[in-house]
Amino acid sequence: MKKWTKFLWLLPVLVVLVLVYKKPAKVACRYSPYFEQLNRALQESYPGSSHALLDLNRLDSNIAAVQQQLGNRFQLRLVAKSLPSAQLLQYLMERAQTNRLMVFSEPFIADLLDTFPADSLDILLGKPLPAAAAARLSQHKNWQTIRWLIDTDARLQEFLMLAQQKDTLLHIALDINVGLQRGGFDTPEKMTKVLQLIKAHPRHLQLHGLMGYDGHVPYVPFYIQREKAIRQAFAKTQHTYNDFVRALKPYYTPEELRKMTFNSGGSRTYFFYKDYADTMYVNDIAMGSGFLAPAQFPELADYGHQPALYLVSPVLKKIETSLLPHAEKISPLVNWWNPNLQVSYFMTGGGWPGDVVAPDGIQKNGFWDSGEKGYANLLPNQSILSSSDDSRLAVNDFVFTHPWEGDGMLCFSRLLLYRNGKITGEWATYDGGN
Repeated sequence: MKKWTKFLWLLPVLVVLVLVYKKPAKVACRYSPYFEQLNRALQESYPGSSHALLDLNRLDSNIAAVQQQLGNRFQLRLVAKSLPSAQLLQYLMERAQTNRLMVFSEPFIADLLDTFPADSLDILLGKPLPAAAAARLSQHKNWQTIRWLIDTDARLQEFLMLAQQKDTLLHIALDINVGLQRGGFDTPEKMTKVLQLIKAHPRHLQLHGLMGYDGHVPYVPFYIQREKAIRQAFAKTQHTYNDFVRALKPYYTPEELRKMTFNSGGSRTYFFYKDYADTMYVNDIAMGSGFLAPAQFPELADYGHQPALYLVSPVLKKIETSLLPHAEKISPLVNWWNPNLQVSYFMTGGGWPGDVVAPDGIQKNGFWDSGEKGYANLLPNQSILSSSDDSRLAVNDFVFTHPWEGDGMLCFSRLLLYRNGKITGEWATYDGGN
């Protein structure tokens, strides 16, 4: 017998010690005052069903935070895909005093063209669309308010043919690669052909400006000085953007350049721009998610943003003893080890794309997950959550999910409006497809 075998008895002891060391602390399940008030408002006005909920006071505060950061140097452009409600967009356009939108899909563009008054919109595409989609959109009123995004020589040729067929003038924005590596013109030199083509057909093509998305900036690889690295990445992006604008100067007068739109920015970078305003050509900042401060944008809290959008689900059943199927005999041991799994709640809906944030102390119970991908707790029509037995959460109370993105509201056809402790109305969400 080998000497080490004499110590095998230590293994279960070590396992027990590790389990005891890792044993989660018991957490009470309670609402904060803010969510307690939200719960009461929902119980009074919309009990027993799941909803998307928008806090208008927080939305107004986020609008003010954006305006404070941007000042008067930049035009604000609303990113419609992150704000998928025509009424929400109307509200933001009025409060933020802008008619500029960035839109990504043909159906959403069509809906906006048919919803808003003539010549009231300035629509910049957030991604290129096929010329065939542009041809279909030409059947809608106000379609000439669209600034078509062009990323290749071939695509511009297609749009030129469309303009000639329709005998109309198309406004063109060029998609430039400022470091995201997601397509577009990689260098100023590669824009030469499209610029020459635009200048050669003034009746059918007009350059509206450039679009260079900087979404890669916050995702710098790990550095000890991460904030410094992000700043450096942003500065490099703007230097690249400036090179593209300077490449336009042989083709356009200073006055023509001053009238152009040079779009960039996003919810994770917009707050950098004011520090570089005097050294950049960018004059048009795109923003969407920042107005709602979804869960994927925690850094916005540093700039005064508050979560304004929640997905809410009522408790259907509360099971005071948490038993696991096929493992009923060991369930008490599991509940002892993690006292926050002692009580189970079965939700009406709740498997939304986001983080469960209220009440405090509620969590997903991974032991209920089934299948190799663990989808059981992520179903949009039902979900299971757990807490300790120190819980005041009752049947018909609401659980609040903070969505990862603003388009999480598309889980619902309507958006409830909350202000000053009351549900004050509702808006329709966009349902026109992709």
